[in-house]
This record gives sequence, C-alpha cells and structure tokens, in this order.
Amino acid sequence: MKKVNYIISYLLVVCFLISVLTISSTLALHTKTTYNFHFNDGVAFSKINSPVEPHKLSSGVTKYFVSTSKKDFQIYEVNGRFRDPIFDKKEQRIMKKVKIVFSIELLASALTAVVFFALYRYLYSNGFKEALNDRMRFAIYLTSGLVVARILAFSIKAFRHNLYMQMVGIKVDKHSLLIPILGDPFYKSYLLFSTIIAIVLIVIAIYFKNKMTKPNRLFS
Repeated sequence: MKKVNYIISYLLVVCFLISVLTISSTLALHTKTTYNFHFNDGVAFSKINSPVEPHKLSSGVTKYFVSTSKKDFQIYEVNGRFRDPIFDKKEQRIMKKVKIVFSIELLASALTAVVFFALYRYLYSNGFKEALNDRMRFAIYLTSGLVVARILAFSIKAFRHNLYMQMVGIKVDKHSLLIPILGDPFYKSYLLFSTIIAIVLIVIAIYFKNKMTKPNRLFS
C-alpha cells in the first residue's frame, strides 16, 4: 500500500505540471483578449494585407476556435452589398487542423485537472499531508522551470516551425494571411498570456499548499 501511495504522489506531480501547462496554453489560445492584443499591435496588423478591422479578425478567430460547429473558418470583407471571403480552401484546411490540435489540448487539460484533484483528494483524505506538501513543492518548482523552458523553446523559430509541421503538417504559402495572424508575430502574444495564466495557477497552488498541507509548528 505504501508503494502504491508513493506512485500516486508522483502521478500527482505529473498531472499538476501537465494541467498548468495545458490549461494556461488553452486559455490563452481560446481567449479573445490574446487575439485583440495581437491584432492591435501595429506591427503585426500592418503585415496583414486586408481591410478587415483588427477586432473583427480577433472575434472571428476566437469564435471559430471555441465553436463546436463543423463549419469551415472564414472571415468576410464587406464590399458594398457583397461579402468577399478572405481565406482560401487550403487556409481553411490548415485552420481545421489547428482547431483539432487546440481541442485535443483542451481535452488533455480537463482530464489531467480531474485526475489531479482526484489524486489530491485521495492523499489528503488518507492523511498524507506531509507527502502532499513535499510533492506539491517539487511540482511547483518543476512546473515553474517548464514554463520558463516553454518561453525559451517558443522563442526559437526552428522549434516553432518543427512543432507546427509535426502537429499540422500543411505548409503555409509564403503570402498567406495565416502567417501574420497565427504565425511568427503571434507567438509573443501567446507566450505573454499563457505565462501570466501559468503564474496565476502556480500562485494559487502555493496558497492552497500552505493552507492545507503546511505542517503545524509548535510555536507558530
């Protein structure tokens, strides 16, 4: 039984770090604020050869990623009485694959969070407070290091390119509108918001670790 609890305590660490990384990433990628921040950046928007306003782009992208509809991604340019689509079929296929990747990450974040809370409750209710305190401290340090590693990794263009090709696998045309929308300029906005969310989650974890599992001191 002791060996089982030992294994569970380290599974807790793994679930915590995966939860923080995936939840922070998922929230950043599904929040309109991230895209508003990106499209309101004059440098990023100047690279988009389209008269569509920034708030319409951010709204269109966010609605597509959070929607459960199977409709293809499209944003229209209003031309008098006409609405002209600005994305072609290949770009729509790319966005569909990106949405699938984002959905998998969303599912992973939800599952690992549920497993984490279940494991935490099991250990806490069985009186393993000292072990929980030690494992959570280790998990917080490890997760903080991985958040920094994510920043460093995404700052490398070759890493971003290889990650995209592994997950999406469709080469983006040189003049595609998707490049300035979700390509190199976007990763900075993604890192900013995902890191802020990760820090908030880690601070919350530190608070509850100290509140629920910190050993009682005789003269505290």
